[in-house]
Amino acid sequence: MLTKRFMMAALLALPSLCTMTLPVWSASSPWIGTKGGKLRLVALPPDGEGTIRGFVEITPEDGWHTYWKVPGSGGIPPQISLKEGGNARLEKVDFPAPRIFDDGNLRDFGYDARVMLPVTLKQDRPGQPSTIAASVFIGLCADICVPFQAEVSAKVAPDDKPKPAELALVNAANALLPEAPGTDFSVAEASATADGQGVVMKLRLPAGADVTTADIIAIGPDGQPLSRLMRRTSEAGTLFAEARLQGGSATSLAGKSLTILALAGSRAMETTVVLK
Repeated sequence: MLTKRFMMAALLALPSLCTMTLPVWSASSPWIGTKGGKLRLVALPPDGEGTIRGFVEITPEDGWHTYWKVPGSGGIPPQISLKEGGNARLEKVDFPAPRIFDDGNLRDFGYDARVMLPVTLKQDRPGQPSTIAASVFIGLCADICVPFQAEVSAKVAPDDKPKPAELALVNAANALLPEAPGTDFSVAEASATADGQGVVMKLRLPAGADVTTADIIAIGPDGQPLSRLMRRTSEAGTLFAEARLQGGSATSLAGKSLTILALAGSRAMETTVVLK
């Protein structure tokens, strides 16, 4: 059995474990499952400019979870790659806000329920059919961790008509993504600490948000998460928080860009800030 402590080694050493291939020529691949969960691909027909919208849907079993684009203390992010020659290339993968799994020792970011990861693809030859053959590699964890690689396929063409249910799901997947900063939910200030090893943030919270449960995931310039919030005070809908680099870095954060994901109740906001 693989414990969570040994998850990273297992995921990297066993990339072919639980690999299954089952192509199907439709706008939705079949579900492919393993111990701990299942996944599938859904794609809409290309628009007039050759853009294909869709999502990879992952459904963990009860008691299991998979990971966000930044896993946290352990795990790996979902990895999606397309085979060449199908008249489709992957432009981006988006991620809804994750849950924070924090046992006081490990702090991971991920999903313990059904999640749809929106994907945007582009045709090299707009107006022609596309064969989307994707390899999806994820980790599924509970008391043990299972690396899972699945090959999923879908075929779409410009004259196809999207199924109403699939169109609704694609729109729903995009609607669940973190919002951009707005007048009522944003990072008002962000500056490096005097020693350059941390960041102090002033977060403007939505009306009625509970400052005691609001949280921030700060991602450093190296793509790694900063520490848990080390200080938290509030005044009139404002959260003041500090987070620090982990592992003893010699790099100063002053002048660097950080990705900030703020969580407040049912809302999530994601932005990039340049530290003063």
